[in-house]
Amino acid sequence: MVLFKWLFAHRKGFLPMFFLILNSVTWFYLMVFMIEFMMPDVNPFASSLRWLFYMTTAVSMLIGPVVVGRVSKARFLSFWILLGVIFSLFPMILLTSSEYEVAALLILWGFAFGIGFPSCLALIPTLTSVEERGRAGGAVFFATYAISPLLIIAIKQLDVFSGSFVLAAWRSLCIGAFLFSFNVDVASLRPVSYCSILRRSMFLLYFLPWLAFCLINYFERQVLEQFFGKSMIALMVTVELVVGSLFCLIGGWLMDLKGRKWVIIMGLVALGLGYALLGLFPLISAVQAFYMIMDGIAFGIFTVAFIFVVWGDISNGERGEKFYGIGGLPVLLAPTLSLFAAAWLRTLDASNAFSLASFFLFLAVIPIFFAPELLPECVLKERELRRYVEEVKKVAGRGGA
Repeated sequence: MVLFKWLFAHRKGFLPMFFLILNSVTWFYLMVFMIEFMMPDVNPFASSLRWLFYMTTAVSMLIGPVVVGRVSKARFLSFWILLGVIFSLFPMILLTSSEYEVAALLILWGFAFGIGFPSCLALIPTLTSVEERGRAGGAVFFATYAISPLLIIAIKQLDVFSGSFVLAAWRSLCIGAFLFSFNVDVASLRPVSYCSILRRSMFLLYFLPWLAFCLINYFERQVLEQFFGKSMIALMVTVELVVGSLFCLIGGWLMDLKGRKWVIIMGLVALGLGYALLGLFPLISAVQAFYMIMDGIAFGIFTVAFIFVVWGDISNGERGEKFYGIGGLPVLLAPTLSLFAAAWLRTLDASNAFSLASFFLFLAVIPIFFAPELLPECVLKERELRRYVEEVKKVAGRGGA
């Protein structure tokens, strides 16, 4: 397929990275599923302590980029994968009735994922070019969201202890990415500090809308569950996954074709409209369906943009681990804060909460308007010129005929 010809052009480096990221993200989702839905049946403390997993992951994502700067990146990633395989088996020894043991397990799992995930994502700017990064991200996350439900359905049939074997086996497949080794040399990339990243207006102009989206998404999920019930939430998640996976592909393609900035604005506006209508007509089925579709569109666009593309674009010749480390924090901090605020959020009037969400999403568009476009102007002009030349050839061909 012409849209994805980059996959073959970069197969030696891209395919191992493709599987490494796919495996890592699905491993994370499997851990979250086990923590949320399986562990509470064995240890009731798992439900109230699950915030430890998210917070430890967030802290580890800031520590990992500091550590990898002092060691070989290939060795660090190999160690990270092996650590994940070992820690995936820990429910067999730590998941008893003790509150402290389940807390230790959640902390270890968070550390095992967070310590290496920014270094995994930092392969993206090394192994993809800026004009193909959106399509690459779309392909990775489309495959991720196609495979994750199948793995969750498989692991759901098992108990926690058998599930931990599946978790470890799935993670161990990542070792194959290093059997087909790819270049992880970062000697030519400039080191960067967290302070210098946070002082950059470009970074903040993209980071703040991403933070707003994550907070609104997780906070509103509590309101939606209270208002519509768990069965409706399950339907919303299903629609979000189906629509979102398709818009990973579409959004990634549009990011490479039209630029990152306007596609992100489209996602914010789409979700803002969804919440605005839901605030006015929350009980109308057509409005609920419209909201689910808009939510899925935004989910697909933002997954590709803010997990895969944006931080790699901004790093541009610098080591990307710290960019991805900070950039990944909102999706971990938001569920933690929503858990602590759940009791208050469920007392809010649903229509007012949906209207407020719409208002803040439209406000989140403002920083993006002032942000520079990340796709280089020369790439856009080159495509316009190529399109113009092709049209001239077609006209000339008709004239000659």
